[in-house]
Amino acid sequence: MATFTQLTSGNWRVQVRRKTRYVAETFRRRKDGEEWALEMERNIDRNGSSKPRAVGNVRTFGDLIDLHDEDMHEVGKPPRRSKAAVMASLKLSSAV
Repeated sequence: MATFTQLTSGNWRVQVRRKTRYVAETFRRRKDGEEWALEMERNIDRNGSSKPRAVGNVRTFGDLIDLHDEDMHEVGKPPRRSKAAVMASLKLSSAV
């Protein structure tokens, strides 16, 4: 059974506790959280493990930076000039 908590920011925290497993994630919309919770409960029931949402296909640090950038754009807060410069610098230094 999933627990849904609305945060002061308006986001929803979804917690799933099942068969001694615990996973939590934060969503902008409750509907997204409900779908995620159902998927996590099914995964735990089927194979006993829950997988992370999108980190499974990340292979390098640069991929992780790209994922963070996409997430920031998705919530409507793209990185500003300073953060974008630091992230670009980190991405370049990790490629070496």
